[in-house]
Amino acid sequence: MPLQDKEQQLLDLLRVNSRMSAAELGRQLDLARSTIHMMLARLEDKIIDSYTVKLKRNAAENKSICYVLITRDPKKAPHIEEKMRAMAEIESLVTVAGLYDFIALVRTNGNSHMDRILTDIAMMDGIIKTESHIILSEKFNRAI
Repeated sequence: MPLQDKEQQLLDLLRVNSRMSAAELGRQLDLARSTIHMMLARLEDKIIDSYTVKLKRNAAENKSICYVLITRDPKKAPHIEEKMRAMAEIESLVTVAGLYDFIALVRTNGNSHMDRILTDIAMMDGIIKTESHIILSEKFNRAI
């Protein structure tokens, strides 16, 4: 869906602060609050999947973060995706080409919690193999 300039600007503002009020969004875009509400409704129908919480970097100090490479039974893919979507610790699940089928980004409160989640993933019906890579430090992150 091609976006109009104001729609793209609205999305850019929401990426920085998704809690910004419609009134403030309208002020920054020089649009009426009612126009912002209509644009948001249209974008939510077409491209905005959800709003989320991003923790401050220091809030994640004692956290464990892990990439999990997953090989699965293709017939069980929808079941696996559904189960993983329900696990709050799984921040992201992507399909990939190559030796593995999925890569999950998992964030937990510490290593013992990570161990439980990795075991839950490995024991899930349809999972054939997992390979885990604990993140030791982040050098940079360009994700919004």
